[in-house]
Amino acid sequence: MSRVFLTYADAVHTYFSWRVEGSAEVRTARISPERNAALRDSFARSFPDAVPGETQEEALRRTFHDGAFRSPQDTWTYLSQLSQLLLPPELLRNFHPARRRQLLIRPSPGLAQVPWALLPTGRKDRMLGDVADVSLYAPDSVVALAPEPRPGAQPAGELMVIDPKIPGQPPTGPLGSVLGRPTPTDPLAALLRPTTVPEAVTYPELARTTLGREEFLSLSARARSLLFVGHVSAAGVESASAESSTLHLAEPVSAGDLLRAGWQAPARVGLLGCGSGSDLRYPEPFGLATTAVACGADTVVASLWTLPTEAALDTLDAGVQPLRELILATDRALRAEDPVRSLLDWQLAKARAWYAEGRAADNPAWWAAPAVWRLDRQG
Repeated sequence: MSRVFLTYADAVHTYFSWRVEGSAEVRTARISPERNAALRDSFARSFPDAVPGETQEEALRRTFHDGAFRSPQDTWTYLSQLSQLLLPPELLRNFHPARRRQLLIRPSPGLAQVPWALLPTGRKDRMLGDVADVSLYAPDSVVALAPEPRPGAQPAGELMVIDPKIPGQPPTGPLGSVLGRPTPTDPLAALLRPTTVPEAVTYPELARTTLGREEFLSLSARARSLLFVGHVSAAGVESASAESSTLHLAEPVSAGDLLRAGWQAPARVGLLGCGSGSDLRYPEPFGLATTAVACGADTVVASLWTLPTEAALDTLDAGVQPLRELILATDRALRAEDPVRSLLDWQLAKARAWYAEGRAADNPAWWAAPAVWRLDRQG
C-alpha cells in the first residue's frame, strides 16, 4: 500500500506540505494567522482539557453541553470546518475507497489535537479514515533514537497495567480509581488470557495492583505489548517540552525517567490516560508516546486529550460503558494484524452511531480521543 506524507509547521502562518511516496512532487498550502488563532480557540472550547481558570468538572460540562461535542450536528459542523481548513481538495484527490493509501501525518504543535481520521472528506457519509489508513508519525529526532528490532524469538506476554493503585490516594480522590471497584463480571475481564502478564485468574486480581517503576521496566522488557489504563499527568502548557508527562504507578514515572532508564518498550503500546498522546503540542515532543517509540515500540495508541471517566455521565444506556469500550477497542488493535485499521474501523463505527442516534454514551469525547503513532524509518 503506497503512502502519503502530510507535514504541518507553525510560523506566523501554518504551512503544510504533502507528497506521495515515490513521487518527487511536493505540494504546499498555508493557513493564515487569523484562521490559525480561530483554530486554537476552537480546541479550547471543544475538547475536555481544562483551560486556565477552569476546573476539570467545568471542562467536562462545557464539552458535553456547550462545545462541538454537544450534539451530532455540532460535531459534524465543527469537523467539517476543520476539514475545509486542513485538507485541501488537491490532497483528498489522492484517496479513494478503491485506492486507499496510508496517510502519515506530522502535525504542528498548534494542530496536535486534531482527530484527523474523523474529518469529513466532502461527502456526508465519508470520513478521512474511510479512504486512508491514518496515523501519526514520530519526529526524525525520535526515530533516530529508536533501536532496531530485537533479534531472535519475540516476547509473547501482554502486559496489562489496569487502573493501578497509587499509594496514599483514596479510591475517589483526584488520583484514585478511574474505573471503580473491580468485579469478576466486569467487561474488562476479557483482558484475561493465557498470555496476560501479570498472571491473574479473575479481573479483580488484574486491576488495582500496586506496580513500582522497576517491576514495570522489568515486565515491559519481556512483553510483546503493553496496555496501560490509569492516570497520566501531561506536561504543563507553559512548558517547552513534554518530557515531564508522567505515568502514575506506585510512584510517578515521567517520559524523561523512562528514556533515561533505558526502557525496553514492547513493540505495541497502548497508553490510555489524560493527554497521554499530547507530545506534539510542545516544541520538544519527547512525551510518553514518542518516548515509547524511541524506546522500541513500532505502534503506540495514546489519547490526544483528557479522557472522561464513565462517572462523567449522569446516566448510561444499559450495558454501554464508553471508557471500557475504548479500552477493549485498544486491546483489540494492539493484538490485530493491522492495528491502525482495527482502531479506525471501531472509531468510524462509533462516529456513525453518534451521528445516527446521538446517545450520550457515544459521545466523541471518548472514541475520538485516541490516535495511533507509527515508527516510520523511511518517512
